[in-house]
Amino acid sequence: MYKNSILYERKINNAVRHKYYLLSAIIILIGFQQFPVLRIGGSFKVYEFLSILLLLKYVSVKPKTPLVIIVWALFVFSPIVSFLNAFLFQNIPYDFFVRYPEALHSFKFDNPLFPLLQLVYMIFNYSVFSHIYYNDEIFENFEKLKKKVVVVGTFIAIYSIIACFTVDVITLLPNFVQNKTVYNFRSSGLSQEPSFYVLYQVWIVLYACYSRSSFSKIMWILIIVINVTSLILTFSTALLALLGVVLLIPFIFKSALKYKILVLSILVVTCIVGYIILVNLGIYNLFESLFINKAQNFFLSPEHTLDSGSFRNYTGRIGLEIFKDNPWCGVGVGNSVYYMHPFEYKMGIVAFGETLGLGIFPQNLYSCVLAEQGILGGIFLFLLIFYILRVLWKNRNTTPYGRMFFIGGIFNVSVMFSVSVVYSLFIWLFLAISMGYYRYSKKRCL
Repeated sequence: MYKNSILYERKINNAVRHKYYLLSAIIILIGFQQFPVLRIGGSFKVYEFLSILLLLKYVSVKPKTPLVIIVWALFVFSPIVSFLNAFLFQNIPYDFFVRYPEALHSFKFDNPLFPLLQLVYMIFNYSVFSHIYYNDEIFENFEKLKKKVVVVGTFIAIYSIIACFTVDVITLLPNFVQNKTVYNFRSSGLSQEPSFYVLYQVWIVLYACYSRSSFSKIMWILIIVINVTSLILTFSTALLALLGVVLLIPFIFKSALKYKILVLSILVVTCIVGYIILVNLGIYNLFESLFINKAQNFFLSPEHTLDSGSFRNYTGRIGLEIFKDNPWCGVGVGNSVYYMHPFEYKMGIVAFGETLGLGIFPQNLYSCVLAEQGILGGIFLFLLIFYILRVLWKNRNTTPYGRMFFIGGIFNVSVMFSVSVVYSLFIWLFLAISMGYYRYSKKRCL
């Protein structure tokens, strides 16, 4: 009896340890977004295979806390309801295969089983989020894990900087192992495009800034310089959102009045000096086209799609039109691609630059969720965002990571206006870590 008890306990300990290793691998490898991959209809990433293994090997966590209940509703309940609604009561627009004949006989677009794969993606998102949230070992070893994340992120940043000015050799590899797009003079890491990489890289920069004790002083400074350089070279308009968060730092966090004035003065002087340098170098117009105009076009609904900002606005508005036609349960997770083209020429666009293509989603996570999961999914998404923001705000002044998680979390939520789709794990992983860390800290204080 005693021997059996020891064996059972050892088995439990091994299972806990293996789960920790699996979750750690997913976290460390989250930057490998489009290389290496296995392309069979879609691009299956390394961390997605590990996520499926996690889902198959370990029983999914039962939703017990308000946060996990909301996550379960967004990633499990609502997608299943929208899938059943689409399967039973909706048909793909009849002219989809006329508009995109290349979709015929496609594994992704002409396969009735493919929507089931979208459900699998959603469910393993819930599995990863909930397991990270409840896993104490991750946060007991957070310093070591954070260091590994920073090291891997730095190597990706080094490669990305080199690829900016030479050749992105990964794009020369066979298509079945990579899904990267060539971006000359823009840093995109191992992601498909800079707008996806910027979210990952902001978290790497924040983790690096809070890893002073993990590296020597010179190495720490070098790591920050490399990662900040790679971040700036994305030339993503999302950096304006990060700048906005940074400018608010003196007013958000508790600090002495002198410190607030000092920080604000430094930020203002930096902005003024930066403007003067851009003007004197004659590249302010380039800066304006890369950042200011794209940001304005994203918010102002222009009559063209001549840049990424206007195109994201255009596709986001199409998502809202799809939602208006299917308000309750949407068209099903991943199915918005079939419903985009009927609105292609109905959005008031006069001059087309970027145009709709096969597989284009609404380039706005909020709009995409409303289109695909309707009011049902939209309610759970906004509840989740509200809950996360509430926790981040409440703990923004806690040590040692309150500020890190707050800045990263606010940026993460802001970037969702320009990325999709909801089942992309890299969008949620660092938020899951943030929420799990606060749960663990609260547990230790009890």
